[in-house]
Amino acid sequence: MGRILIVEDHGVVRTGIYHILQFEEQLEIVGAAENGSQALELMRNGLCADIVLSDLHLGDMSGIELVYEMRKIAPEINVLMLTVEAGEQYVSEAFKAGVKGYLLKETDSEELIYAIRKVIQGRYFICTGLAERLSERLTHERRFSSGNSAIELSKRESEILHLLAEGLTNVEIADKLFTSKRTVEGHRLSLLHKTGARNGLQLVKLAMLNGLLELPA
Repeated sequence: MGRILIVEDHGVVRTGIYHILQFEEQLEIVGAAENGSQALELMRNGLCADIVLSDLHLGDMSGIELVYEMRKIAPEINVLMLTVEAGEQYVSEAFKAGVKGYLLKETDSEELIYAIRKVIQGRYFICTGLAERLSERLTHERRFSSGNSAIELSKRESEILHLLAEGLTNVEIADKLFTSKRTVEGHRLSLLHKTGARNGLQLVKLAMLNGLLELPA
């Protein structure tokens, strides 16, 4: 059972989300808050949720500030951001704070439910609309970027890169490729070194920018 806490300052949106999710199997809405302070109070009073579905703008604080505060109470909490903000800075700051997924409010109910289930499983998720916009922008940057020397990857590094982009963990990749977690970690470090990336999210971005990774059609 996936227990959901909704944090949304617009009552109409809260109600809409409730109606979308109320009859979904294995999903249960255990709480709703109209701002960050209410959400934190619910958690401090013992509310247990497997996932928090939060807006980015909450009136009393930002959704990103809320994530930092929530993780002080429940370090392993899964947060899925649902917002109108599509800017790269917002997306980057959200994932840096520890969110597992990022959805635009233009997304349909089917993708919302799919994203919730994936995030509960510990996977990362970016909605289709945002992925398409990032892909278009990165393609534009590639067209006008100065020609850096090509980055060459081994076949195994390429396989691991694509699986990282799909949101798989090191353990899951190791199972899928029938190898050890330590081997996967070694290839991941090699990928970070070759691309100059500081973390997994930047690795995927730089891989796309250099033509090493394409979004699925």
